[in-house]
Parts: sequence; C-alpha cells; structure tokens
Amino acid sequence: MTEASSTSPPAASAAPADVGAPAVRSLPLLLLVVCAVQFLDAMDIASMGPALPLIENDLNMSPAALQWVVSAYALGFGGFLLLGGRLADLLDRKKLLIGWLLVFVVASCLGGIADDGLLLVAARLVKGISAGITAPAAMAILLDAFRDERARNRALGTFLAVASAGYSLGLLLGGVLASASWRLILFLPALAGVLVALLAAYVVPAGRRRTERGNVDVLGAVTVTAGAIALVYGLSRASSEGWGDGLTLASLLAAAVLLPLFVLVESRHSAPLVPLSIFRRGQLVRANICMLFFGAYVSFQFVLTLYYQQTLDWSPMQAGLAFLLGGVLTAGTARYGAALVTKYGAWPVATVGLVMMVVGYLGWVLLIGHVDPLVTLLAQQLLGGFGFAAVYPALNIAAVGSASADEQGLASGLFNAGAQVGNGIVIAVTATVFASVSGAGLEPYRAGLWTVTAITLAVTLVALAGAAKYRRNAA
Repeated sequence: MTEASSTSPPAASAAPADVGAPAVRSLPLLLLVVCAVQFLDAMDIASMGPALPLIENDLNMSPAALQWVVSAYALGFGGFLLLGGRLADLLDRKKLLIGWLLVFVVASCLGGIADDGLLLVAARLVKGISAGITAPAAMAILLDAFRDERARNRALGTFLAVASAGYSLGLLLGGVLASASWRLILFLPALAGVLVALLAAYVVPAGRRRTERGNVDVLGAVTVTAGAIALVYGLSRASSEGWGDGLTLASLLAAAVLLPLFVLVESRHSAPLVPLSIFRRGQLVRANICMLFFGAYVSFQFVLTLYYQQTLDWSPMQAGLAFLLGGVLTAGTARYGAALVTKYGAWPVATVGLVMMVVGYLGWVLLIGHVDPLVTLLAQQLLGGFGFAAVYPALNIAAVGSASADEQGLASGLFNAGAQVGNGIVIAVTATVFASVSGAGLEPYRAGLWTVTAITLAVTLVALAGAAKYRRNAA
C-alpha cells in the first residue's frame, strides 16, 4: 500500500536558488539515484512489519515496546522532514544527501547488530531522521536538474511511482528477508545506501553558492520531534504500567510542555519551519487531520501482521504477501485519483475512498474468527487498494490547493510531515489498546482493529464535512 511521504515536493522550494541548470553527467543516472533514495526511505516504513513477531521473541520486547520499531522511524522522518527541506534550500545538496545517506548506513548497521530493543529503536529513530533530510534533498536535486516542464513531469512521475513501489514492496521484501533473518532487513538497506552514496558522488553535480541565506530552525524540529516522542512514549507505557505511573505522567507532561513550546518557537523565529499563518487555511488543516488515516493503515498492518504470524502461524513471507494485492492496486491506480479529483472535487473523492477503507476494516472486525481469513483478506485488499488510491491524491491536492504560490512547498511538506507524525501517534494508541486487552484468543486483535476502524471513521466524517462544504461552494 502506498503511503508516500514525499509524493509532492516536501519542503524544498520548487524554484531553486541556483542560477542556471546544473551540469549533470547523466540525467538517467541522476534520476536513478534520487529514486533509489526515495525507495529506501519509503521501504523502511513498511519492511519491518513482517519481522515484528520475530523481533518480539528475539529481543524479548512487549507489544507496547514493539510498536516503537515502526513509530520511532516515522516520528524521526516526520519531525525532521520540514527541517530537511529548509536545509536543502540553504546548504550544498550533494554533500547533504551523501552525508545523511552515510548516517542512514551507520544506523542500519547498528540496528542490525542490536541485541536489545532500546538500541534497535534508537537506530530506527536515527534512520527516520536521516530519511527526513535525504527525501527533500533528493526531491530538490531532481527539481533542479530537470528544468524543462515536460521532462520534469516525467521525472516526477517516475519518482512518485518508485515511492509507491517502495511502500508496496516493503512488506514483501521485509517478509522475504525476515524468513532468513530479520537482521537482513537492516543490513541490506545499509549495503544499498553505500552503493547509492557512491553513485551520488559520481553523478550529482557539485553544489554552488546559494543566493538565498537564512537561519535554520533546528530548535523547532527538535521540540516538535521530542514532543511527539514523549507523547507516544507516555501513551504506550500507560498500557503496561498504568496512567498513574511516574514515568508515564512525566512523559505526558513533557509532551504538554514541548508541543506548545514548538508553537512558541515558530511564532518568534525569523525563519520558522511552519509559519503559523498557514493554519488559517481551513482546507489544509482539514486535509492534515484526515491524514490520520495513514497512521490507521500502518496500525492495521501492525495488528494483522501479528495475527497472521501468532495466530495463523503464517511465515513472515506469507504475512508480507498478504498486503501485496492492495499495494499493487494502489501503485497502479493512484494516478487516476488525481483525474477523479479534477472531475468531482477533492473532498468527494477522498470521502468515497475513506468509506471503502472503513468497510474493509469493519469486515475484519466483524468476521475475524468466523470466516476464512483469505476471504476477508481479499475483500479488504481490494477495497483498501482502490480506496487508498483515491484518498491520498485527493487529500494531497486539498492540502496544497488552498495555499498561495509561495506556500505550496510548505503546505506539501507540512502535509507529508503530519502524515508521518500522525503515523507514530496512531500506532501508539493502537498498540496501547492491543496490549491493554487481557486474555488469549482474538480479543486483542479485535480491539486493535476496532481502534483502526474508529479512527478511520472519524477521519471520514471530517472529509464528509469537507465534501458538504465543497458542494455548497459549487452550488
């Protein structure tokens, strides 16, 4: 399933500050480099899913702690995506890309040799931060190299298709590698990262002086990421230690301090990551709220991956293959979602897609344990594959559609960063509910699926309000 974190320019400006097109040794090779970066960043979100039960047993991690293997990456990615876009505007993009690719490689290797859950989660967080910087740097390099509009659109089409493939194939590749060893899911991307960095050193043009200068809002990125991590940690710890636990309360208190501090920093910084005035765009705010559906889908994968392997005794490869149909459908039909938006409007299309996803989730909630899981799986993958292909382009267009020309990069970056942070928060809530349901059998899985369904239903109601407003405006 595609949950592209960079399906539009994250935060790097579409109009580069350099003067003149860069001298590129080979545009096809450069496109290969930036697409490989995007593939690695996207694949890492999904690839750990099939390995979670193996990691749980090998490192003796609880379900509440296990969700950090996924959410730490998402929080690092989302928290630093806007900062990465800003750095790509101000610094040498070639050095930025190669440097953080090497950070990605080192973090992957540390995760691969981890003998306890804390080191693995820390490595995943650093990998997410590196992805938050390499993704917009790769996009900025692509936009800078392809100046002709038609060539740029073709390159972007390839770039986004590779992103879809990364998300779609991440589960499958994770399942295949986990069948041998879950550590390969970390070592193989490390090897790929080295090769991509070497190729980038050869093909990406040398950086030049930027005409733009400005301050970098590092404090904003740190406070929002630390606040989100504190919130997720407090929520996940509450399931095992209770709401009265001292560390639970301290984590939630830290989130209550850090997140408002982020708002204060943004209101006073000369070059904030997120100028607060953009939240006056009601359509953008609604689209970002609706991106919680992205976190709900990743949480759906989290719950069902455990169900397939712990209850049905499927192998990691079988668990990965279970999500392949929906990913292929999304990758193959997502480009038609934008055409539907042109014809019917963003909010009606998003609402229909969300309804399809709710029906698919509800089918699992009601039928798990009563119907052959292959039947439920097939129905959900069909509904979810086509539904996602409608929802994501529609929400992306809605997010940037109301922004002015000089806000579109920011709006797109905020949309994608919000998706990643929301992913971390939603999976923490789902894992907390899953872990808090005592007893054997299907009840923990059913509770987790109910959580996913309820969140997606709430998002659908928000989109429905947007559709109603769209109809009134059209009338």
